[in-house]
Amino acid sequence: MTPGPTADKTTSMIQLRDKTLARIRDELLEVGQPPSVHFMKAAEADDPFAGDPDAKQRFEALFEVMCLMVMADGKVTDSERDVLRGAVRGLTQHAVRTHHIEKLFDRCAELATQGLEARLAAVAPTLREDPALADAAFSLAAALAFADSEIEDSENEVINALAEALELGDDRTTELLNLLEAESE
Repeated sequence: MTPGPTADKTTSMIQLRDKTLARIRDELLEVGQPPSVHFMKAAEADDPFAGDPDAKQRFEALFEVMCLMVMADGKVTDSERDVLRGAVRGLTQHAVRTHHIEKLFDRCAELATQGLEARLAAVAPTLREDPALADAAFSLAAALAFADSEIEDSENEVINALAEALELGDDRTTELLNLLEAESE
């Protein structure tokens, strides 16, 4: 599988469209997950997922996939970190604070030393439990890769490995990539 065409490069700044985040957030809410499962709750003290280990596991798996994409080329720029923070805020309606995002990012960077295949094998089972969550993980990773209007080989490798780990077929990945492309216009 290869990603669909990308938009013309108009800026070097990375952007993740608000409508993409809103669509993914709304799809996750629409699946009717019980309140103890979804992760769009108001933040509590230090850990926004205190008392809800299932939501924490799901959110951290989704976050790690986004981190793997941001780290795909071996370097993480400030603008990529900003996009990651913005994606988390958009998905959680600002429930997750910057210090929590930074802690998670540092943890994911440490885990990434285990390698892409090992980390995808670790998070994929959680993401596959819910087709909407699997779609969201793939869509967010692809959106982060497309955000700078260029797909690096390392990013393409992550997209393909993620699709395989999530057991998304070619038809579904093509559909999700086409939707991202339409939203970027």
